[in-house]
Amino acid sequence: MSAEQELRQEIVSVVDELYELGMITPTGGNVSVRILEEDDAFLITPTMLYKGGLKPEDIVKVNRKGRSYERRKRPSIETKVHLAVYEAYPDIEAVIHSHAKLCTALGLISGSILPISMDAAPFVNTQIVPYCLSGSPELCEGVVEALKHSPAALLQCHGLLIVGWTLRQAANRTMAIEEVVQVMLACRLFGKEPATLPPETLELLRAVGIA
Repeated sequence: MSAEQELRQEIVSVVDELYELGMITPTGGNVSVRILEEDDAFLITPTMLYKGGLKPEDIVKVNRKGRSYERRKRPSIETKVHLAVYEAYPDIEAVIHSHAKLCTALGLISGSILPISMDAAPFVNTQIVPYCLSGSPELCEGVVEALKHSPAALLQCHGLLIVGWTLRQAANRTMAIEEVVQVMLACRLFGKEPATLPPETLELLRAVGIA
């Protein structure tokens, strides 16, 4: 199996995981990777195709301008956002846009991630990107700016975007931040604000590259 075929299969596996968790909807959400072996090639999920049953051959290969290498395949409407991230951050190898329910809700109320745990630490500076049309230059600019502060961006009225050095890392982060918000919500349902990590612990985590 070629490196590209392995990446196609990995995308399908991650989409299946997130779909089962309800973080990707039947036609909502998109996943992409950079093909390291090629200078001008990326793989991304297709537009308007049922995400619960994708196959490796459904994944679309595009160049840095978003043009598909295969005429009959249409990439995600958010392809421009993914490519803007790859252009701005050459070390990023994977991007996941999900419709994680609680993160979406947090973005809708302009909420923030609290440093309640080590899992939460990387996300405490997560920014909210005001609503922009899908694939618009304004959305691209807003996401690129937000990722200067955190590996996550809350897209108001539109979900969650996460980046990673690998697709596995991006998927793990997507699940981790949703879990963090779930715990924050549970604390508030109990009628209390959650405890947070001491500032010195947060600084230590930043120093070692965890936060």
